[in-house]
Amino acid sequence: MARKTLTERKADKLAELNRIKAELAELENKAAERIGKIALSSGLGDLEIDDAVLRQEFEAIASKFRKNEGKQDSPVATTSSAY
Repeated sequence: MARKTLTERKADKLAELNRIKAELAELENKAAERIGKIALSSGLGDLEIDDAVLRQEFEAIASKFRKNEGKQDSPVATTSSAY
């Protein structure tokens, strides 16, 4: 079997790169669709919110969950019923 030329190996790698980029785009689209559906079902689609403000709020939510990633045993939010 003859060894592939540099041009053929580059073409193979470019094809692999394009396939991986397409997979990444598909994953991002699925995540965006999931988050979008949740946002719409919670009523965010009916509100007039500036994109920059909405992005800040999403970043705050993400930050909150990132802080709690290491605290899997403790609940995210607790309420006290003892008076």
